[in-house]
Amino acid sequence: MTRGGVLLACLALCGFALWPVLRFAPAVAQQPAELAVEIIDNDGPLTVGDPIVIRVEVRHAEDARVELESAMTELGPLDAALPELESVEPGLTVVVWRSAAFQVGVFEFQLPQIVVVRGERRQSLAAPLQRVEIGSSLAGEAVEPRPLTPPQELEGGSGFAFWIAALLAVAAGFLLARVLGIRARRRGGPARSPDAQAHSLPPLPELAAGANAAEFCAALAAAVRAHLAHRYQIPAQSLTSAELPQELAAAGAPAAAVQRVRTLLRECDAATFADHTPPSARLDGYRQLAVAIIDEPAIADTSADHAPAQHAEGS
Repeated sequence: MTRGGVLLACLALCGFALWPVLRFAPAVAQQPAELAVEIIDNDGPLTVGDPIVIRVEVRHAEDARVELESAMTELGPLDAALPELESVEPGLTVVVWRSAAFQVGVFEFQLPQIVVVRGERRQSLAAPLQRVEIGSSLAGEAVEPRPLTPPQELEGGSGFAFWIAALLAVAAGFLLARVLGIRARRRGGPARSPDAQAHSLPPLPELAAGANAAEFCAALAAAVRAHLAHRYQIPAQSLTSAELPQELAAAGAPAAAVQRVRTLLRECDAATFADHTPPSARLDGYRQLAVAIIDEPAIADTSADHAPAQHAEGS
């Protein structure tokens, strides 16, 4: 066999050996992206107030990228959360939502679609409906309450009993006033004076480039508190971040507004007091959440608008 024939035979053998690889290579390159969802529960059942970490792994081609809106994500009965996008390695991107639940029960929520972009090709990935079970933070078996200690007779009992009765009367009066105040707020609150209506509320701070995260979050929370105090006639500035959502619910605020306020105050407190520095995109999400809180229609105001019509119909 001549040298040329040997060379052609070698090339034919190499082509025959490489044919399966060359045939399989386009299939690998065109393999669609995939995602996997994991809800991290710290090796234990989730209870009310526990942090809920939702982790989504997106596997894609090494030259592709993941796109996701940086806006606040509504997670149904869970607190709204901002997505955190992290490129772990070529071909693997992780998206994380950090939330919490403040109700007991079994809840379902839907994650937003994730888009994988490769050149001019866009592939939308939809995660299946997620399901979480939230238990009570009161663990353990029911404990039998201890019997009440019988009252003891004290010397000079009549005078002491008088002061006890007086204190009880004061406490009852305070509770009655509290209940009547809450009912008044639910009916639309006390009539606002023209001076109160004309009061200039502080605007939401603008997010400038290179802004200090702690100062921005503190100003954002203060502005939202001022708007809530004016709308619902509650001392929002003097309430803690845990007390304010409860007071809003008692004043008749929509459940969605209460949930957003709880989320915003928790995130702002972390940035202001816990030395947590969120990125600029996350700070912009906080401001969008504040805008949603302020634009939320108040149930109390709606009922007040319909009050005259109901009165006229009754008369």
